Amino acid sequence: MMNSFWWGSKRSGGSGGINWMKWERLCKPKDFGGIGFKQLHIFNVAILGFNPSFVWRSIMAAKDIVVKGSRIQIGSGQQVLIGNDPWLPNSECGFITTELHEEIKMAPVCNLMVPDQRRWDYDAVTDLFNPRDRDLILQIPLSTRRDLDLWYWLADPRGVFSVRSCYKLMTYDDNNCSSSVWRLKNLLWRAANNVLPTTDNLRNRKIQVLPLCSVYESSSVHGAVCWKRPHVGWVKCNVDAAVFSSQAMVGLGCVVRNSEGIFLTAKCDRFLGSFGAREAEAFGVREALSWLKKLQFPRVIIEIDCLQVFKALTENHSSPNGFGLIIEECRFLA
Repeated sequence: MMNSFWWGSKRSGGSGGINWMKWERLCKPKDFGGIGFKQLHIFNVAILGFNPSFVWRSIMAAKDIVVKGSRIQIGSGQQVLIGNDPWLPNSECGFITTELHEEIKMAPVCNLMVPDQRRWDYDAVTDLFNPRDRDLILQIPLSTRRDLDLWYWLADPRGVFSVRSCYKLMTYDDNNCSSSVWRLKNLLWRAANNVLPTTDNLRNRKIQVLPLCSVYESSSVHGAVCWKRPHVGWVKCNVDAAVFSSQAMVGLGCVVRNSEGIFLTAKCDRFLGSFGAREAEAFGVREALSWLKKLQFPRVIIEIDCLQVFKALTENHSSPNGFGLIIEECRFLA
């Protein structure tokens, strides 16, 4: 009925329009070539997952998708079994796929950590598991400040179940890269035709631009970031992180300057871990804060280039997933 209404049918007073596209395609998100109409059955199941106490049949209808998107964030690892629980942060399968001896399967995850330390035993993980499982395990951050092994919702960046994220999980594959490819093509086309909203282009169209940088002019070939001095009595620490996936490593760099822009000190380091970009940036902030506390600067500003980490640090909420765990540590150190 909705499809007929969209294309203009006789029932809705139209002249019997042609259905130019299948309803399933119209229901795809706009980023994936559709219109974004809701598939009512799937949407209802997503709602049932959010509030599954209606009737027992409703619970069973939402069970499969809730199980598919639920994972366990490791705290102490004492309550999670290596081969029996969904604790790996993978959208396709949260379980270990390596063939393991039954005793290892039924052992708690804490056995994969260095004794008396809350960090992965890299040699044990590398020896026991296939590359897929090894990389996923090393993506999971650990903290001495959280002992509970918490369930979280993998399909949401905050780790919290929502109808919207459940619906998306049921209707299309998050790993589909067509949206990113389309955005990249659009960006390249706009840059090639000089229609990006750079400072020069905006001024050429008589649009007022705030003087954010007095040294450089923004253009399509200029990507410099202007460093703003902190107030007198403060120092500023610029933090950045890099992910080296092939080596399962994260690189970290910190530079501290005073209110006159004079270099004071710096730090660079690398750590084992197959983190994503967001987690790596948060991890970099955590390590920088720990380092700065030892230096005992009285007033410090941390400057980063990751908006997701900035929002997570400034918003008053906690997340049960691994990213939220790193953010909790950053707040504690601050």
